[in-house]
Amino acid sequence: MKETVTVTPTVGNDSDGDPVAQGAPITLTPQEIAPGNMLRKYGKGGDLTDVEFTVYLPLRIRTAADTYLPVDEVIHDGDEITVRGRTCVVLLEVWRTGGYKGGAAVLARSRSGKAA
Repeated sequence: MKETVTVTPTVGNDSDGDPVAQGAPITLTPQEIAPGNMLRKYGKGGDLTDVEFTVYLPLRIRTAADTYLPVDEVIHDGDEITVRGRTCVVLLEVWRTGGYKGGAAVLARSRSGKAA
């Protein structure tokens, strides 16, 4: 049996700035889960973010019986992802090499930006 991950969509804030309830969690079976060990720089200050895991998914995700959606319609930057018991934040990178070839890498980073 393969490992699963759980993605919980986050919606953000309403017009008053109050948090909106999270969406329904979806459990996915990734193609692979790899160590993160990647850093990403933001802005001129060079802030770094540690990535705990890299989760590889196909371009299309099965969301229900006989229903498939593009991965970037189901998962978005800022969503929560639970991998091996750790709740992280999604940073999504999708690549397409023509037709239905390609995939998605979900960089699962800790909430604090530091290793969990």
